Formats: sequence, C-alpha cells, structure tokens
Amino acid sequence: IQFGFVTLFVASFPLAPLFALLNNIIEIRLDAKKFVTELRRPVAARAKDIGIWYDILRGVAKVAVIINAFVISFTSDFIPRMVYQYMYSPDGSLHGFVNHTLSYFNVSHFEHGKETMDPMPYGYAIEVCR
Repeated sequence: IQFGFVTLFVASFPLAPLFALLNNIIEIRLDAKKFVTELRRPVAARAKDIGIWYDILRGVAKVAVIINAFVISFTSDFIPRMVYQYMYSPDGSLHGFVNHTLSYFNVSHFEHGKETMDPMPYGYAIEVCR
C-alpha cells in the first residue's frame, strides 16, 4: 500500500518518499526489537520468487507513470505554452505568451459610479484593462 501511494502521488507530494523511508526505518527497528525480545525464531521456508506480487508491483509502477504524467501536465503551464507557441505565436517563440494569457476588459463596461477616479492617468484615455 505504501509503495502504491508513494509512486502514484509523488508528483503531488514530493516529500512522500522521504517520509516512507523514515517510516520504514522506524518500523524495521521496532520489528527487530520485537523479534529479539518477544517472539520465537520463525521457521525458514524457501521461495522461488515473490510470486504474484511482482506482477502487482509492476502494474502499479506502470499506472504510477501515467498518473504522474497527467498530474504534471495538468498542473503546469507546459500544455498552454506549447499551444501558444505552435498555434498563436507569429514567430514560433513564447514572446507574447503572458499578454495572450491575460484577460481583456473594456473599461467602458464599468457600472456607473464604479469607474476609475482619473479617466486619463497616463495622459491618454485607457480603453482596455488586463
């Protein structure tokens, strides 16, 4: 369960592997103390491999790659930047991306009494605000 949570959501919470490591170190120490002082030695049994758990862990790791890719792509500006660069940019660069992402508001649409106090703050009339 811990492997699943850490690998699936490491892009959302990058400190998860550190906390998992600290948790495992503490848990190993506590289990070692318990085995030494309270329990009898377990009977050893040979195993060829970890069985079905290998396929489960491999599947979780593949799903984790897909989920982390979606988390990164939907929470970053990568996709909007690429759309601007290839679809809207006149020269194929990101020059003008910030102005493209800002919304425009026509100042003539202000309600009566809500407009700015100074209609010409820069010496000329402002028609559009971002």
